Amino acid sequence: MRWAWQTRRAAWSVPVLFLLAVVTRGSAQTLTETESRAAAATQPTTQPEAEPTTQSAPGPGETPPPPPPKYLDLRYDEDYSYLDGPPGSYQPDLFDPIKWIHLNEDTTLSIGGEVRGRLEAETNTTYGSREPAQDTVFLHRYLLHADLKYRKLARVFVQGIAAFIEDRDLPPRAVDEDRWDVHQLFGDLRFLGEDIPLTVRFGRQELSYGRERVISPLDWANVRRTFDGVKVMYTSEPFDLDFFYVRPVPIDLNEGLNRKPNQYREEGHFYGAYSKWRPFRDHYLENYFLAYRDTGDIVSPNRKAGDLTYYTIGGRAGGKWNQFDYDGELAGQWGQWAGDTIQAWMGGVDGGWTAKVPWSPRFGGGFDFGTGDEDPFDNVVQTSNQLFPLGHAYLGYLDLFGRQNILATNLNLTFKPHEKVTTRLAWYTFWNDEVRDAIYNVAGVPGRRDVNGFAGHDLGNELDLTINVALDRHTSLLFGYSHFWCGNFIQETGPDQDPDFIYFQYMFKF
Repeated sequence: MRWAWQTRRAAWSVPVLFLLAVVTRGSAQTLTETESRAAAATQPTTQPEAEPTTQSAPGPGETPPPPPPKYLDLRYDEDYSYLDGPPGSYQPDLFDPIKWIHLNEDTTLSIGGEVRGRLEAETNTTYGSREPAQDTVFLHRYLLHADLKYRKLARVFVQGIAAFIEDRDLPPRAVDEDRWDVHQLFGDLRFLGEDIPLTVRFGRQELSYGRERVISPLDWANVRRTFDGVKVMYTSEPFDLDFFYVRPVPIDLNEGLNRKPNQYREEGHFYGAYSKWRPFRDHYLENYFLAYRDTGDIVSPNRKAGDLTYYTIGGRAGGKWNQFDYDGELAGQWGQWAGDTIQAWMGGVDGGWTAKVPWSPRFGGGFDFGTGDEDPFDNVVQTSNQLFPLGHAYLGYLDLFGRQNILATNLNLTFKPHEKVTTRLAWYTFWNDEVRDAIYNVAGVPGRRDVNGFAGHDLGNELDLTINVALDRHTSLLFGYSHFWCGNFIQETGPDQDPDFIYFQYMFKF
Protein backbone atom coordinates (compact mmCIF):
# COMPACT_ATOMS: atom_id res chain seq x y z
CA MET A 1 0.00 0.00 0.00
CA ARG A 2 1.41 3.41 -0.96
CA TRP A 3 0.40 6.05 1.60
CA ALA A 4 -0.30 9.68 0.64
CA TRP A 5 2.22 11.25 2.99
CA GLN A 6 5.06 9.66 1.03
CA THR A 7 4.68 12.33 -1.64
CA ARG A 8 6.68 15.52 -1.38
CA ARG A 9 3.72 17.86 -0.81
CA ALA A 10 2.00 15.59 1.65
CA ALA A 11 5.26 15.39 3.59
CA TRP A 12 4.99 19.04 4.58
CA SER A 13 1.20 19.10 4.85
CA VAL A 14 0.90 16.51 7.60
CA PRO A 15 3.50 18.07 9.96
CA VAL A 16 1.92 21.49 9.47
CA LEU A 17 -1.51 20.15 10.42
CA PHE A 18 -0.04 18.28 13.38
CA LEU A 19 1.72 21.41 14.59
CA LEU A 20 -1.51 23.38 14.29
CA ALA A 21 -3.33 20.74 16.31
CA VAL A 22 -0.75 20.91 19.11
CA VAL A 23 -0.59 24.70 19.22
CA THR A 24 -4.33 25.29 19.07
CA ARG A 25 -5.01 22.54 21.58
CA GLY A 26 -2.79 24.23 24.12
CA SER A 27 -3.83 27.83 23.43
CA ALA A 28 -7.61 27.52 23.04
CA GLN A 29 -9.41 29.05 26.01
CA THR A 30 -12.83 27.48 25.65
CA LEU A 31 -13.89 23.86 25.65
CA THR A 32 -17.27 23.53 23.99
CA GLU A 33 -18.50 20.92 21.60
CA THR A 34 -18.43 21.81 17.90
CA GLU A 35 -21.67 21.55 16.03
CA SER A 36 -22.00 18.62 13.65
CA ARG A 37 -22.13 19.70 10.00
CA ALA A 38 -25.33 17.93 9.17
CA ALA A 39 -27.16 19.74 11.98
CA ALA A 40 -25.75 23.19 11.17
CA ALA A 41 -28.69 25.59 10.96
CA THR A 42 -29.10 28.17 8.20
CA GLN A 43 -30.06 30.84 10.72
CA PRO A 44 -27.44 33.22 12.17
CA THR A 45 -26.22 32.42 15.67
CA THR A 46 -26.40 35.60 17.73
CA GLN A 47 -24.89 35.66 21.19
CA PRO A 48 -27.30 37.29 23.67
CA GLU A 49 -25.81 39.81 26.03
CA ALA A 50 -25.60 38.80 29.65
CA GLU A 51 -25.56 41.10 32.65
CA PRO A 52 -22.07 42.57 33.17
CA THR A 53 -19.87 40.56 35.47
CA THR A 54 -16.25 40.79 36.49
CA GLN A 55 -13.53 38.94 34.64
CA SER A 56 -12.76 36.87 37.70
CA ALA A 57 -14.27 33.46 38.24
CA PRO A 58 -17.94 33.66 39.28
CA GLY A 59 -18.56 33.36 42.98
CA PRO A 60 -21.17 31.19 44.64
CA GLY A 61 -24.58 31.85 43.14
CA GLU A 62 -23.20 33.91 40.24
CA THR A 63 -23.96 32.92 36.65
CA PRO A 64 -20.88 32.61 34.44
CA PRO A 65 -20.98 34.45 31.09
CA PRO A 66 -22.20 32.39 28.16
CA PRO A 67 -19.61 30.74 25.91
CA PRO A 68 -18.90 32.11 22.42
CA PRO A 69 -21.27 30.93 19.69
CA LYS A 70 -20.38 27.80 17.77
CA TYR A 71 -18.93 28.04 14.29
CA LEU A 72 -21.53 27.48 11.60
CA ASP A 73 -21.42 25.50 8.40
CA LEU A 74 -22.30 28.69 6.50
CA ARG A 75 -19.65 31.01 7.87
CA TYR A 76 -21.44 34.09 6.57
CA ASP A 77 -24.28 33.44 9.04
CA GLU A 78 -22.02 33.99 12.07
CA ASP A 79 -22.70 37.11 14.15
CA TYR A 80 -20.06 38.57 16.49
CA SER A 81 -21.95 41.69 17.56
CA TYR A 82 -21.97 40.37 21.14
CA LEU A 83 -18.37 41.57 21.34
CA ASP A 84 -19.80 45.08 21.71
CA GLY A 85 -20.95 44.02 25.18
CA PRO A 86 -19.04 45.09 28.29
CA PRO A 87 -16.14 42.96 29.57
CA GLY A 88 -17.46 40.04 31.54
CA SER A 89 -20.66 39.71 29.49
CA TYR A 90 -19.06 36.96 27.35
CA GLN A 91 -16.25 34.45 27.61
CA PRO A 92 -13.18 35.72 25.74
CA ASP A 93 -11.72 33.71 22.86
CA LEU A 94 -8.23 33.59 21.39
CA PHE A 95 -9.47 35.01 18.07
CA ASP A 96 -11.65 37.84 19.44
CA PRO A 97 -9.14 40.48 18.20
CA ILE A 98 -9.97 39.65 14.55
CA LYS A 99 -13.74 39.55 15.08
CA TRP A 100 -16.08 42.53 14.97
CA ILE A 101 -13.31 45.07 14.39
CA HIS A 102 -14.77 48.59 14.40
CA LEU A 103 -13.35 50.46 11.42
CA ASN A 104 -15.59 53.33 12.47
CA GLU A 105 -18.76 53.70 14.51
CA ASP A 106 -20.97 52.01 11.88
CA THR A 107 -18.60 49.67 9.99
CA THR A 108 -17.19 46.37 11.27
CA LEU A 109 -14.86 43.73 9.89
CA SER A 110 -14.66 40.07 10.94
CA ILE A 111 -12.00 37.67 9.70
CA GLY A 112 -12.08 33.89 9.91
CA GLY A 113 -10.97 30.72 8.25
CA GLU A 114 -10.47 27.00 8.29
CA VAL A 115 -7.68 24.46 7.88
CA ARG A 116 -8.71 20.88 7.14
CA GLY A 117 -6.81 17.75 6.23
CA ARG A 118 -8.17 14.27 5.58
CA LEU A 119 -6.39 11.02 4.83
CA GLU A 120 -8.55 8.58 2.86
CA ALA A 121 -8.00 4.98 1.79
CA GLU A 122 -10.57 3.41 -0.53
CA THR A 123 -10.73 -0.11 -1.93
CA ASN A 124 -12.99 -1.50 -4.66
CA THR A 125 -15.30 1.53 -4.76
CA THR A 126 -16.29 0.39 -8.26
CA TYR A 127 -16.60 -3.23 -7.05
CA GLY A 128 -13.22 -4.19 -8.52
CA SER A 129 -13.98 -3.09 -12.08
CA ARG A 130 -11.02 -0.70 -12.41
CA GLU A 131 -7.34 -0.56 -11.56
CA PRO A 132 -5.87 0.24 -9.20
CA ALA A 133 -8.53 -1.20 -6.94
CA GLN A 134 -6.98 0.54 -3.91
CA ASP A 135 -6.04 4.19 -3.61
CA THR A 136 -4.82 6.27 -0.67
CA VAL A 137 -4.90 10.06 -0.88
CA PHE A 138 -4.40 13.11 1.31
CA LEU A 139 -6.89 15.97 0.90
CA HIS A 140 -6.18 19.35 2.42
CA ARG A 141 -7.92 22.70 2.09
CA TYR A 142 -7.50 26.23 3.43
CA LEU A 143 -10.33 28.77 3.62
CA LEU A 144 -9.99 32.42 4.61
CA HIS A 145 -12.82 34.95 4.68
CA ALA A 146 -13.50 38.59 5.49
CA ASP A 147 -16.94 39.93 6.39
CA LEU A 148 -17.38 43.72 6.07
CA LYS A 149 -20.66 45.17 7.39
CA TYR A 150 -22.13 48.65 7.43
CA ARG A 151 -24.75 48.50 10.19
CA LYS A 152 -27.55 46.26 8.84
CA LEU A 153 -27.78 48.13 5.55
CA ALA A 154 -24.88 46.79 3.49
CA ARG A 155 -22.32 44.05 3.52
CA VAL A 156 -19.51 42.48 1.47
CA PHE A 157 -18.38 38.90 2.14
CA VAL A 158 -15.34 37.39 0.42
CA GLN A 159 -13.85 33.93 0.91
CA GLY A 160 -10.81 32.43 -0.73
CA ILE A 161 -9.98 28.74 -1.09
CA ALA A 162 -6.89 26.65 -1.71
CA ALA A 163 -7.80 22.95 -1.98
CA PHE A 164 -5.34 20.21 -2.92
CA ILE A 165 -5.17 16.44 -3.28
CA GLU A 166 -1.98 14.40 -3.00
CA ASP A 167 -1.07 11.04 -4.53
CA ARG A 168 -4.34 10.13 -6.29
CA ASP A 169 -3.78 7.26 -8.72
CA LEU A 170 -7.40 6.98 -9.88
CA PRO A 171 -8.93 9.52 -12.32
CA PRO A 172 -9.23 13.06 -10.88
CA ARG A 173 -12.50 14.33 -9.39
CA ALA A 174 -13.64 17.94 -9.67
CA VAL A 175 -14.63 18.11 -5.98
CA ASP A 176 -11.06 17.42 -4.81
CA GLU A 177 -8.96 20.34 -5.99
CA ASP A 178 -9.31 24.10 -6.54
CA ARG A 179 -6.05 25.99 -6.30
CA TRP A 180 -6.08 29.58 -4.99
CA ASP A 181 -9.52 30.66 -6.09
CA VAL A 182 -12.30 33.04 -5.07
CA HIS A 183 -14.77 30.71 -3.44
CA GLN A 184 -17.41 33.26 -2.41
CA LEU A 185 -17.81 36.96 -3.16
CA PHE A 186 -21.18 38.59 -2.63
CA GLY A 187 -22.83 41.77 -1.45
CA ASP A 188 -25.94 42.28 0.70
CA LEU A 189 -28.20 45.32 0.58
CA ARG A 190 -31.32 46.27 2.55
CA PHE A 191 -32.98 48.72 0.17
CA LEU A 192 -35.95 49.37 2.45
CA GLY A 193 -33.91 50.21 5.54
CA GLU A 194 -32.20 48.25 8.27
CA ASP A 195 -35.39 47.80 10.32
CA ILE A 196 -37.11 45.86 7.52
CA PRO A 197 -35.57 42.34 7.31
CA LEU A 198 -35.59 42.16 3.51
CA THR A 199 -32.11 41.57 2.05
CA VAL A 200 -30.91 41.27 -1.54
CA ARG A 201 -27.74 39.20 -2.03
CA PHE A 202 -25.88 39.13 -5.33
CA GLY A 203 -22.67 37.38 -6.35
CA ARG A 204 -20.97 34.04 -5.77
CA GLN A 205 -22.43 32.28 -2.74
CA GLU A 206 -23.14 28.98 -1.04
CA LEU A 207 -26.70 27.72 -0.60
CA SER A 208 -28.07 25.44 2.10
CA TYR A 209 -31.69 24.59 2.89
CA GLY A 210 -33.44 22.19 5.23
CA ARG A 211 -31.55 19.00 6.02
CA GLU A 212 -29.63 19.40 2.76
CA ARG A 213 -31.42 16.58 0.95
CA VAL A 214 -31.84 18.75 -2.16
CA ILE A 215 -29.58 21.83 -1.70
CA SER A 216 -26.28 21.64 0.17
CA PRO A 217 -22.85 23.32 0.15
CA LEU A 218 -21.43 19.76 0.33
CA ASP A 219 -18.90 20.29 3.08
CA TRP A 220 -17.60 16.70 2.87
CA ALA A 221 -16.07 17.48 -0.52
CA ASN A 222 -12.68 19.15 -0.47
CA VAL A 223 -14.18 21.92 -2.63
CA ARG A 224 -17.52 23.15 -1.35
CA ARG A 225 -20.36 23.86 -3.80
CA THR A 226 -21.08 27.43 -4.91
CA PHE A 227 -23.44 29.30 -7.24
CA ASP A 228 -23.40 32.64 -9.06
CA GLY A 229 -26.59 34.66 -8.90
CA VAL A 230 -29.02 36.66 -6.82
CA LYS A 231 -31.12 35.85 -3.75
CA VAL A 232 -33.84 37.83 -2.00
CA MET A 233 -34.31 36.94 1.69
CA TYR A 234 -37.03 37.86 4.17
CA THR A 235 -36.23 36.76 7.73
CA SER A 236 -38.36 37.00 10.85
CA GLU A 237 -38.77 35.07 14.09
CA PRO A 238 -41.63 32.80 12.92
CA PHE A 239 -41.17 32.85 9.14
CA ASP A 240 -38.41 32.95 6.51
CA LEU A 241 -38.83 33.21 2.75
CA ASP A 242 -36.13 33.14 0.05
CA PHE A 243 -36.28 33.63 -3.71
CA PHE A 244 -33.20 32.91 -5.80
CA TYR A 245 -31.91 32.60 -9.34
CA VAL A 246 -28.40 31.16 -9.63
CA ARG A 247 -26.03 29.33 -11.98
CA PRO A 248 -23.99 26.33 -10.72
CA VAL A 249 -20.22 26.86 -10.53
CA PRO A 250 -18.50 23.56 -11.38
CA ILE A 251 -14.77 22.94 -11.66
CA ASP A 252 -14.03 21.97 -15.24
CA LEU A 253 -11.08 19.58 -15.22
CA ASN A 254 -10.84 19.84 -19.01
CA GLU A 255 -9.58 23.41 -18.70
CA GLY A 256 -6.94 22.62 -16.09
CA LEU A 257 -6.82 23.12 -12.35
CA ASN A 258 -4.91 26.39 -12.66
CA ARG A 259 -7.85 28.19 -14.32
CA LYS A 260 -8.93 31.09 -12.07
CA PRO A 261 -11.58 32.03 -11.19
CA ASN A 262 -14.06 29.24 -11.75
CA GLN A 263 -16.90 30.08 -14.12
CA TYR A 264 -20.57 29.24 -13.83
CA ARG A 265 -22.09 26.63 -16.10
CA GLU A 266 -23.66 28.60 -18.95
CA GLU A 267 -26.12 25.81 -19.76
CA GLY A 268 -27.39 25.51 -16.18
CA HIS A 269 -30.15 27.62 -14.59
CA PHE A 270 -31.39 26.98 -11.06
CA TYR A 271 -34.14 29.07 -9.46
CA GLY A 272 -36.91 28.77 -6.93
CA ALA A 273 -38.50 29.78 -3.64
CA TYR A 274 -37.99 28.26 -0.18
CA SER A 275 -39.97 29.03 2.99
CA LYS A 276 -39.63 28.01 6.62
CA TRP A 277 -42.35 28.46 9.25
CA ARG A 278 -41.98 27.78 12.96
CA PRO A 279 -45.55 27.34 14.24
CA PHE A 280 -44.44 26.01 17.62
CA ARG A 281 -41.24 25.87 19.58
CA ASP A 282 -38.92 23.09 18.35
CA HIS A 283 -41.14 22.35 15.34
CA TYR A 284 -40.94 23.63 11.77
CA LEU A 285 -42.62 23.37 8.38
CA GLU A 286 -40.84 24.06 5.10
CA ASN A 287 -42.13 24.30 1.53
CA TYR A 288 -40.28 24.88 -1.70
CA PHE A 289 -40.57 25.20 -5.45
CA LEU A 290 -37.38 24.60 -7.43
CA ALA A 291 -36.61 24.56 -11.14
CA TYR A 292 -33.48 23.37 -12.90
CA ARG A 293 -32.95 23.80 -16.62
CA ASP A 294 -29.91 22.53 -18.53
CA THR A 295 -29.37 23.01 -22.27
CA GLY A 296 -26.23 20.88 -22.43
CA ASP A 297 -27.68 17.88 -24.35
CA ILE A 298 -27.52 15.48 -21.40
CA VAL A 299 -28.44 11.83 -22.01
CA SER A 300 -31.65 10.76 -20.27
CA PRO A 301 -32.51 7.35 -18.73
CA ASN A 302 -34.40 6.73 -21.99
CA ARG A 303 -31.06 7.12 -23.81
CA LYS A 304 -32.04 10.34 -25.55
CA ALA A 305 -29.85 13.45 -25.51
CA GLY A 306 -31.38 16.88 -25.21
CA ASP A 307 -32.40 19.76 -22.98
CA LEU A 308 -33.87 19.00 -19.58
CA THR A 309 -36.18 20.97 -17.32
CA TYR A 310 -36.97 19.58 -13.87
CA TYR A 311 -39.61 21.29 -11.72
CA THR A 312 -39.68 20.22 -8.07
CA ILE A 313 -42.30 21.03 -5.46
CA GLY A 314 -41.84 19.68 -1.98
CA GLY A 315 -42.34 20.03 1.73
CA ARG A 316 -40.56 19.13 4.93
CA ALA A 317 -41.64 18.88 8.56
CA GLY A 318 -39.63 18.12 11.66
CA GLY A 319 -38.92 18.87 15.26
CA LYS A 320 -38.47 17.48 18.76
CA TRP A 321 -40.89 16.35 21.43
CA ASN A 322 -39.45 15.28 24.78
CA GLN A 323 -36.93 12.55 23.93
CA PHE A 324 -38.20 12.01 20.39
CA ASP A 325 -37.05 13.75 17.20
CA TYR A 326 -38.49 13.43 13.71
CA ASP A 327 -37.94 14.75 10.20
CA GLY A 328 -39.70 13.98 6.93
CA GLU A 329 -39.53 15.32 3.39
CA LEU A 330 -41.40 14.58 0.15
CA ALA A 331 -41.01 16.13 -3.30
CA GLY A 332 -42.65 15.56 -6.68
CA GLN A 333 -40.99 16.36 -10.00
CA TRP A 334 -42.24 17.01 -13.50
CA GLY A 335 -40.99 18.62 -16.71
CA GLN A 336 -39.38 17.64 -20.03
CA TRP A 337 -36.14 15.86 -20.97
CA ALA A 338 -35.20 15.51 -24.64
CA GLY A 339 -38.90 15.68 -25.51
CA ASP A 340 -39.95 13.05 -22.94
CA THR A 341 -42.26 13.78 -20.00
CA ILE A 342 -40.81 13.73 -16.47
CA GLN A 343 -42.83 12.11 -13.66
CA ALA A 344 -40.74 11.42 -10.55
CA TRP A 345 -40.71 11.47 -6.75
CA MET A 346 -38.11 11.56 -4.00
CA GLY A 347 -38.01 11.98 -0.23
CA GLY A 348 -36.98 10.63 3.13
CA VAL A 349 -37.99 10.22 6.76
CA ASP A 350 -35.86 9.99 9.87
CA GLY A 351 -36.68 9.62 13.54
CA GLY A 352 -35.09 8.73 16.84
CA TRP A 353 -35.38 8.46 20.60
CA THR A 354 -32.66 9.60 23.02
CA ALA A 355 -32.43 7.85 26.38
CA LYS A 356 -31.72 9.88 29.51
CA VAL A 357 -28.97 7.58 30.71
CA PRO A 358 -25.16 7.80 30.70
CA TRP A 359 -23.70 8.21 27.20
CA SER A 360 -27.07 9.63 25.95
CA PRO A 361 -27.71 6.87 23.39
CA ARG A 362 -30.00 7.76 20.51
CA PHE A 363 -31.74 4.92 18.65
CA GLY A 364 -32.79 5.98 15.18
CA GLY A 365 -34.04 4.78 11.84
CA GLY A 366 -34.76 6.20 8.43
CA PHE A 367 -35.98 5.57 4.91
CA ASP A 368 -34.85 7.42 1.78
CA PHE A 369 -35.90 7.00 -1.83
CA GLY A 370 -35.76 8.38 -5.34
CA THR A 371 -37.87 6.85 -8.09
CA GLY A 372 -36.42 5.08 -11.12
CA ASP A 373 -37.48 4.67 -14.73
CA GLU A 374 -39.73 1.69 -15.31
CA ASP A 375 -39.36 1.44 -19.10
CA PRO A 376 -36.21 2.77 -20.83
CA PHE A 377 -37.94 2.70 -24.23
CA ASP A 378 -41.09 4.75 -23.61
CA ASN A 379 -41.56 8.53 -23.66
CA VAL A 380 -41.68 9.01 -19.89
CA VAL A 381 -38.71 9.68 -17.57
CA GLN A 382 -39.47 8.51 -14.04
CA THR A 383 -35.94 8.85 -12.62
CA SER A 384 -35.77 11.53 -9.94
CA ASN A 385 -33.19 14.30 -10.12
CA GLN A 386 -31.45 14.73 -6.76
CA LEU A 387 -30.40 18.32 -7.65
CA PHE A 388 -27.56 19.54 -5.34
CA PRO A 389 -27.69 17.35 -2.22
CA LEU A 390 -25.54 16.13 0.64
CA GLY A 391 -25.66 12.47 -0.25
CA HIS A 392 -23.79 10.43 2.29
CA ALA A 393 -25.62 11.87 5.28
CA TYR A 394 -28.53 9.65 4.18
CA LEU A 395 -27.09 7.05 1.81
CA GLY A 396 -23.79 6.04 3.39
CA TYR A 397 -20.25 7.42 3.56
CA LEU A 398 -19.02 5.19 0.75
CA ASP A 399 -21.03 7.40 -1.64
CA LEU A 400 -21.96 4.48 -3.84
CA PHE A 401 -25.51 5.69 -4.54
CA GLY A 402 -27.39 8.93 -5.13
CA ARG A 403 -31.07 9.69 -4.56
CA GLN A 404 -32.06 8.34 -7.97
CA ASN A 405 -33.63 4.90 -8.56
CA ILE A 406 -32.93 3.99 -4.95
CA LEU A 407 -34.72 2.63 -1.90
CA ALA A 408 -32.70 2.71 1.31
CA THR A 409 -33.39 1.94 4.95
CA ASN A 410 -31.08 2.58 7.86
CA LEU A 411 -30.87 1.73 11.53
CA ASN A 412 -28.47 3.82 13.58
CA LEU A 413 -27.14 4.23 17.09
CA THR A 414 -25.46 7.42 18.35
CA PHE A 415 -23.85 7.71 21.78
CA LYS A 416 -21.37 9.88 23.70
CA PRO A 417 -18.84 7.89 25.76
CA HIS A 418 -17.29 11.26 26.67
CA GLU A 419 -18.67 14.79 26.55
CA LYS A 420 -16.30 15.56 23.68
CA VAL A 421 -16.72 12.28 21.77
CA THR A 422 -19.69 11.35 19.58
CA THR A 423 -19.84 7.85 18.10
CA ARG A 424 -22.32 6.69 15.47
CA LEU A 425 -23.04 3.28 13.96
CA ALA A 426 -25.37 2.96 10.96
CA TRP A 427 -26.58 -0.08 9.00
CA TYR A 428 -27.97 0.53 5.51
CA THR A 429 -29.90 -1.74 3.18
CA PHE A 430 -30.17 -0.71 -0.49
CA TRP A 431 -32.48 -1.71 -3.34
CA ASN A 432 -33.06 -0.21 -6.75
CA ASP A 433 -36.56 1.14 -7.30
CA GLU A 434 -36.85 -0.10 -10.90
CA VAL A 435 -34.87 -3.11 -12.12
CA ARG A 436 -34.46 -1.85 -15.71
CA ASP A 437 -33.03 1.53 -14.78
CA ALA A 438 -29.36 2.14 -13.95
CA ILE A 439 -27.91 2.59 -10.48
CA TYR A 440 -26.63 6.15 -9.95
CA ASN A 441 -23.62 7.22 -7.92
CA VAL A 442 -23.48 10.10 -5.43
CA ALA A 443 -22.99 12.59 -8.27
CA GLY A 444 -26.04 11.29 -10.16
CA VAL A 445 -23.93 9.60 -12.84
CA PRO A 446 -25.48 6.35 -14.17
CA GLY A 447 -23.53 3.15 -13.62
CA ARG A 448 -24.48 -0.49 -14.01
CA ARG A 449 -27.73 -1.38 -15.71
CA ASP A 450 -29.70 -4.48 -16.65
CA VAL A 451 -32.21 -3.43 -19.32
CA ASN A 452 -33.87 -6.84 -19.08
CA GLY A 453 -34.41 -6.57 -15.34
CA PHE A 454 -33.13 -10.07 -14.52
CA ALA A 455 -30.58 -8.89 -11.90
CA GLY A 456 -33.31 -7.96 -9.43
CA HIS A 457 -33.57 -5.26 -6.76
CA ASP A 458 -31.00 -6.26 -4.11
CA LEU A 459 -28.00 -3.91 -4.19
CA GLY A 460 -26.42 -4.73 -0.83
CA ASN A 461 -25.73 -3.52 2.70
CA GLU A 462 -23.38 -0.95 4.21
CA LEU A 463 -21.99 -0.47 7.72
CA ASP A 464 -20.69 2.98 8.74
CA LEU A 465 -18.75 3.82 11.88
CA THR A 466 -17.87 7.45 12.68
CA ILE A 467 -16.14 8.87 15.77
CA ASN A 468 -16.10 12.66 16.15
CA VAL A 469 -13.90 14.26 18.81
CA ALA A 470 -14.50 17.94 19.61
CA LEU A 471 -11.23 18.92 21.26
CA ASP A 472 -12.43 22.49 21.77
CA ARG A 473 -14.44 25.17 20.02
CA HIS A 474 -11.91 25.41 17.20
CA THR A 475 -10.56 21.89 16.75
CA SER A 476 -12.16 18.57 15.88
CA LEU A 477 -11.04 15.12 14.78
CA LEU A 478 -13.07 12.64 12.74
CA PHE A 479 -12.39 8.94 12.20
CA GLY A 480 -14.53 6.66 10.07
CA TYR A 481 -14.75 3.24 8.51
CA SER A 482 -17.29 1.89 6.03
CA HIS A 483 -17.78 -1.54 4.42
CA PHE A 484 -20.27 -2.61 1.75
CA TRP A 485 -21.52 -6.16 1.12
CA CYS A 486 -22.52 -6.64 -2.52
CA GLY A 487 -26.05 -7.88 -3.23
CA ASN A 488 -27.51 -9.88 -6.12
CA PHE A 489 -27.74 -6.95 -8.55
CA ILE A 490 -24.02 -6.18 -8.21
CA GLN A 491 -23.09 -9.85 -8.42
CA GLU A 492 -25.14 -10.38 -11.59
CA THR A 493 -23.94 -7.30 -13.50
CA GLY A 494 -20.15 -7.48 -13.24
CA PRO A 495 -17.29 -7.67 -10.73
CA ASP A 496 -18.55 -7.89 -7.16
CA GLN A 497 -15.64 -7.10 -4.84
CA ASP A 498 -16.86 -5.57 -1.56
CA PRO A 499 -15.81 -1.88 -1.15
CA ASP A 500 -14.05 -0.48 1.93
CA PHE A 501 -13.38 3.09 3.01
CA ILE A 502 -11.34 4.37 5.95
CA TYR A 503 -10.46 7.98 6.76
CA PHE A 504 -9.05 10.31 9.41
CA GLN A 505 -9.73 14.06 9.42
CA TYR A 506 -8.39 17.05 11.32
CA MET A 507 -10.20 20.42 11.20
CA PHE A 508 -9.41 23.77 12.77
CA LYS A 509 -11.72 26.79 12.50
CA PHE A 510 -11.18 30.35 13.62
